[in-house]
Amino acid sequence: MIDPQIIALQFNECISRADINALSSLMTENHIFIDMANNRIVGKSDNIVKAWKPFFRLYPGYRNIFESVTVNGSMVIMQGYSICSDQVLNNVHAIWVAEIKENKVNLWHIHPDTKENRNKFGI
Repeated sequence: MIDPQIIALQFNECISRADINALSSLMTENHIFIDMANNRIVGKSDNIVKAWKPFFRLYPGYRNIFESVTVNGSMVIMQGYSICSDQVLNNVHAIWVAEIKENKVNLWHIHPDTKENRNKFGI
């Protein structure tokens, strides 16, 4: 079994490179993406078509910068901020939670970086 932190960080690198093929290879078939507004997309193919392809078109150069990474079993909690040419997404502080299952990302959930969420995730 690969260290869950390595898989989560590889997934994030795929986002930074806008590499949809590599990103897809790291998703489980039932991959769940939840954004900060709690919008949820379930399934690898729906995530590619409804989330990542449009996102990469709309926000070229988007990156997540993680200032801390904590592993709790199969969960990887990453705290940091985003860099984006679009000011709405630039310098947005967040907590990303990845659930790793069978060496793939089963869940990628973005939470607002609030005191309540920091306490919830023990960071």
